[in-house]
Amino acid sequence: MNRFALLISILLLCIPSFAWNWTFPKDHGMHPTFDSEWVYVTGHLTDETGTLHGFQVTFFRHQLTQIPDSTSPWNSPHLYTAHFAFTNGDTGAFNHYETMGREHPSTAYGQRNHLNVFIKDWKIEMNGHKMAIDIHTNDGHFTLFLAPTKPIVFHGDNGKSYKSSQKNYSYYYSMPRLEGHGTYTSGSNTYAFTSASAWMDREFFNNLLDSKQIGWDWFSLQLDSGEDIMVFQVRSNDGSIYKSGTYIAKDGTTQSLNSKDIELIPIDYWVSDKSQHRYPIEWQINLVSLNKSFTVSARFQNQELFNSVPFPFFYWEGQSLVSGSESGRAYLEMVGY
Repeated sequence: MNRFALLISILLLCIPSFAWNWTFPKDHGMHPTFDSEWVYVTGHLTDETGTLHGFQVTFFRHQLTQIPDSTSPWNSPHLYTAHFAFTNGDTGAFNHYETMGREHPSTAYGQRNHLNVFIKDWKIEMNGHKMAIDIHTNDGHFTLFLAPTKPIVFHGDNGKSYKSSQKNYSYYYSMPRLEGHGTYTSGSNTYAFTSASAWMDREFFNNLLDSKQIGWDWFSLQLDSGEDIMVFQVRSNDGSIYKSGTYIAKDGTTQSLNSKDIELIPIDYWVSDKSQHRYPIEWQINLVSLNKSFTVSARFQNQELFNSVPFPFFYWEGQSLVSGSESGRAYLEMVGY
């Protein structure tokens, strides 16, 4: 290694990881100095007949390398992508969609001082404490209006959430209880949702995973008792696992959970016909320090998404049900199988 390369390596190792000074509504908006970030909303919808459905809406921002000396308006430093999925609780059908756009005022943009992100005719926006989601697909239109019933939750150390023992981390907060209403028109069917219970995750980061890590399992539990739980594990190719989480009491107070507090045990599996990936779709979650144990079971097996941008990949994310110490509903995401 030459002296210049050695110096750069030393400097990179010495770069401090700062505590984030949270400011809202600014931090609901985009953070363009970071490589990547996402706005993730998942939840549970009850229609006029009492049928339970599920949904996922996610907007991603990816930092790009600009072309030097180019004056093209499309020479943007950011790419936006988005996913939408709907789990039909009546038929068991699972439909998912994606869109993308390079940052441009007419195509895709995310405000920096509050949450307002759009890609063509897909949009998520917050005005004050109220959130609106508006998604147009080639065969439908989904709208949702939400407001928080619990305070913002900061994961890890005041929102600095480590993902490995090598100190990879994101800045990560959640709004774990958003309630509201909405509609979904798909083909000739229209669903009016008289109640919605959603969970929003916000993360922004530079180096989320270390070189050995290959995927993760993430759980958000909304319990009938009014308690909420977020736990995740990041899996490495050498078999090691990094776990973390947050317990959220009914009144919004929180308790951080570390690897010793969390046991995640796969119980049952499903193999996708499309990807041939084998996903654990039923889990036992033991929270040792809280003396609580839960079973999280996928409501329907096939809730696998395939997305083509920014690169082709499969992952599983879907509505699940909770039993055990408490009953409730959950969303489960599994990546890297």
